[in-house]
Amino acid sequence: MKNIVVALSACALFSCQEPVNNTVIISGTITDPLSETASIISEDRSNTYTDSLDNEAAFEIVFEMDSPAYMSFKHGQETTAMYVKPGDKINLSINPTEFDETISYDGSKASNFLAKKYLVEEELDFRELYSLEETNFLAQVTEAESMMNGLLDSLVEGLFKTEQKRSISLQWASTKLNYKKYYEYLGNGTLELSANYYDFVEEFNINDPSLLENDESYSFLKTYVSSNISEEFEHVLLSNFDFISKQFTNQSTKDKISYDLLKEFINKEPLEDIAVIMATFKTLQSDSTKYNELSDLVIEMSAFNTGKPAFDFTYPDSNGDSISLSDFKGSLVYVDVWATWCGPCKREIPHLLELEKEYHGQNITFLSVSVDEDKDYETWKDMLVEKEMGGVQLFASGWSKIAKDYKINGIPRFMLFDSEGNIIDVKAPRPSNEGIRELLDLHL
Repeated sequence: MKNIVVALSACALFSCQEPVNNTVIISGTITDPLSETASIISEDRSNTYTDSLDNEAAFEIVFEMDSPAYMSFKHGQETTAMYVKPGDKINLSINPTEFDETISYDGSKASNFLAKKYLVEEELDFRELYSLEETNFLAQVTEAESMMNGLLDSLVEGLFKTEQKRSISLQWASTKLNYKKYYEYLGNGTLELSANYYDFVEEFNINDPSLLENDESYSFLKTYVSSNISEEFEHVLLSNFDFISKQFTNQSTKDKISYDLLKEFINKEPLEDIAVIMATFKTLQSDSTKYNELSDLVIEMSAFNTGKPAFDFTYPDSNGDSISLSDFKGSLVYVDVWATWCGPCKREIPHLLELEKEYHGQNITFLSVSVDEDKDYETWKDMLVEKEMGGVQLFASGWSKIAKDYKINGIPRFMLFDSEGNIIDVKAPRPSNEGIRELLDLHL
């Protein structure tokens, strides 16, 4: 009896609690597997937990975590979102031939919701949605948002539910903000929105600093800015900066959005008219180091302005002969940087072949540079034959000099150089874009 009293006293003093269980067990069985493994990947991709499938295509992945987090389940090339908490024991089943339609989680209502939410998004034809007239567009958006909230209410509770309510609201608010831009982009003519169209933004406190902490909420803020363009200004960024200065009172919000918009612009667009933009940014930005940083970036990226000398490169062709960009001085050179594994690159090939045929006999060289790795050299050579690719074909052995010199982080990338070896546009229109013909005709 004395020992029991002592034990109870110790508990009172030291707050006896059950040990916290941080172990997560995710197991499952895969019908008709496409690979030999299953993986769980953290949201920031810093951690990956993998198990090999056994003879019955089953797996079990065990790991430790301190707090709830969004993660991804991966099998083959497909991934799907999960929400995992410390102590979870989740069993999933899936047939990867119908990945999102068949995945089911026993032990995670939150993950089941994320799967169903994705299916709602997948069933929407956004091209069709953005082509609707305003009344019908808003009705479709309201229906989709209500469907997601209905699924959420029926499946989960707690913090996850609160987070997802906000996420759904921000998602569809961003869709509404993008409506005018995409309606016109899709060739539906000029759109005049109703006077009270943007009233839904009043549901959000745009000066709440927490909106800067989440990718989804921050994307909403940037979309809010970019969707409000005034024709009073000669440049979109000047309109953006004016809108930011008038609509936002939180300086951290002003600083971050203006910095990110300007940095994206400097990295993507010609910089001939950058001086007035930088001057306006300086008046808006409270952190002088950001201004200095972007000023340095302007100097660096100005090397790609029209008329600047091209950075030469030399690579072997399919016969092993070394070919340089400078070999083609005297003609325009249209460069395609691509790879055999790149889907968007391959979709441009028929358009590129048509462009070559259309401009055959004119003073222009079509030069394609593959950034495939050496292990894919034979695949590259086979594709040249399979696709009947013309022009000059070079092999760069990965992301080598051309990618570094021209700061190429994504492909396909098309570039146009003049007959004197100078830059016309290092981010030229793709062959599928009619703008390339206007650009070529202007310089031929």
